[in-house]
Amino acid sequence: MARVDPDDDSIQRWVVYHYRYDPDRSERRNVAVAAFDDPHEFHAELETRSAQLRAREESASDVDAAEHISGQIHQPGYRRLQQNARLLRRAIEHGVMPPHIEDLDLPLNVALSRAERSR
Repeated sequence: MARVDPDDDSIQRWVVYHYRYDPDRSERRNVAVAAFDDPHEFHAELETRSAQLRAREESASDVDAAEHISGQIHQPGYRRLQQNARLLRRAIEHGVMPPHIEDLDLPLNVALSRAERSR
């Protein structure tokens, strides 16, 4: 059991996120800081990083009040499903219906429904 790539969409992975300011993107966001193929290592890393953040907060360090540590389990294929949902959303925003978009695998919280006017 070891650290894995958080973007490896072929495996189930437990990803640790640090919600903080990202200077590369000039915004606050969840930054993936570690990923594991074992839930025990994941929980240990969550505890370690949470304790480090609490220690920084208690030492009156310059810590953003919104900063926090969290985690998520990503199933194999998670990124592909999310990318398909973003593609569908962008198509709808632009008022287009690309061919075969109905064949996309979508996350469980996304659905595609078409309505046409009768002529």
